Amino acid sequence: MTGKVIIVGAGPGPADLLTLRASTALRAAEVVLHDDLVTAEVLALAVQSARTLNVGKRCGTRSTTQDHINALMIWHARRGKVVVRLKSGDPAVFGRLGEELEALRRAGVPFEIIPGVTASSAAAASVGITLTDRNSASALLVVTAHNVRGEKLRASGFDPQRTSFAVYMPGPDYGSTARDLMESGVDANTPCVLVSHAGRASEQKCFMALYDLPFALGVAAPAILLVGEVARRVPEHTHKDVSDLIPNVLSALESESEGVLRTKLRA
Repeated sequence: MTGKVIIVGAGPGPADLLTLRASTALRAAEVVLHDDLVTAEVLALAVQSARTLNVGKRCGTRSTTQDHINALMIWHARRGKVVVRLKSGDPAVFGRLGEELEALRRAGVPFEIIPGVTASSAAAASVGITLTDRNSASALLVVTAHNVRGEKLRASGFDPQRTSFAVYMPGPDYGSTARDLMESGVDANTPCVLVSHAGRASEQKCFMALYDLPFALGVAAPAILLVGEVARRVPEHTHKDVSDLIPNVLSALESESEGVLRTKLRA
């Protein structure tokens, strides 16, 4: 009897950022094959009887090969097990999903994909910015500073002044990442924010200009770099009178509110 593989996005770390479908799948799993970056609080959602295996891959360290991960998924599914392949972030964004889908298809193993919150979304939400502000960004370019062919980061083909860049795995050589972006036309003065452990209690964030990126030290992996005018730091306490921005709407709402209040008082 053939089981099934459910490829689940674990999001950036907090269990409450899982989708309902993801948490349901995790609770139904008989075997959990998880990335090294998946947090303990997410893994705690699996039932105690589930077989849980860390098959994480970390840059610069000895880790489980992709072929072995593929073989584990297929082996357990062919024995009738419900297998959850638990991947940090979103499986389809720099998560080696293509290699695993190809192996499952070739083996004839049924599968399902459940998306998760990806690092760029989690980081943007945490620092309080939007990646696609219509006043400053007409495009969002998602790139990685590391790829299987060892090629340079390429960010050409877009207007660098109107583009937000989400750079996955930007370190540890931040100087190389900054250089590649500038060679692609991104101005050295472009604001950026480097976010480590996005969405977690251990989160770190550092606002800077792109030319300062090579000097980013002590940033723990995983980290993501958001580059563009959208990443410009806004003072937390501006005390600006918002009536200057939307006076007509605010005035109308205040008048309406006062009218409702007077009606209630008369009643």
